[in-house]
Amino acid sequence: MMRRRCIFFTVLLLIVAAAAGAIYANIKAKPKPDENLPVSAPVDAADPSASPDASGEPAADETLALYPPAPEKPADILKAVKAVDDGVKVAYLTFDDGPTTSVTPKILDTLRRYNVKATFFEVGSLIEQNPDMSRRVYDEGHLLANHSYAHNYSKLYASEEAFITEVQKTHELIQGITNDPDYPKVFRFPGGGYDAGSYGKKKQEYKKTLEQNGFRYCDWNALNGDAEGGSPSASQLVERVKSTAKRDHIVVLMHDAAAKKTTAEALPQIIEYLISQGYTFKTLDQA
Repeated sequence: MMRRRCIFFTVLLLIVAAAAGAIYANIKAKPKPDENLPVSAPVDAADPSASPDASGEPAADETLALYPPAPEKPADILKAVKAVDDGVKVAYLTFDDGPTTSVTPKILDTLRRYNVKATFFEVGSLIEQNPDMSRRVYDEGHLLANHSYAHNYSKLYASEEAFITEVQKTHELIQGITNDPDYPKVFRFPGGGYDAGSYGKKKQEYKKTLEQNGFRYCDWNALNGDAEGGSPSASQLVERVKSTAKRDHIVVLMHDAAAKKTTAEALPQIIEYLISQGYTFKTLDQA
């Protein structure tokens, strides 16, 4: 009897020892929290739902949305022209209020004779009346620019909507002449863009409208005086240019409206004077 009891307890002890050994081996095999696997998985940088990085900076695409690229050139062309100080003398000849069949062709003939390129600020309604003349301006290498559709101050400056509607309509006419959907958008305010007169304040607001719609705009810092009243002679127009062309970079205001016959007569002397003073000539999209 005693022998059987000894055998039973011996077998029982072996079973308990085996079970305890298995439990210990299993515990030892488990990794510690800081071994092999991280406590939390890393954020996938390619995941659009991922959290911002530790620096707090927005992702690249967010940066573009918050800070759009600045325009390549200033919207105010005259400011850009005035800011240049490179020792080179440049004259930007500009003609407003055309195209006409009486004065514009004479101006173009002179420009071609001297191999000078200029900028023509054209009225949309006159482009419609004289499309062949606008096409000649473009074909001969000059810049077709925008001077509103009707050149009627009270209608043009009545509201922002009225203003940009005229500007866009005229630009579409210019695109039709050039067959270029990306043709430069250059505008001049009828009466100038200065903060003066009945519409001065509105014009300052509309400058922002132009920029938002991709347009640049330009006033002048020299002129021949053909819009200053009276009936100046050709020699008087030449003298007015001489008295106002005081900078190395000048934007010269002139007109090719039907009544400006003396401007066409004075133009050869104006060009010759500017050449004698060391000026070269460019169009405003080059400014």
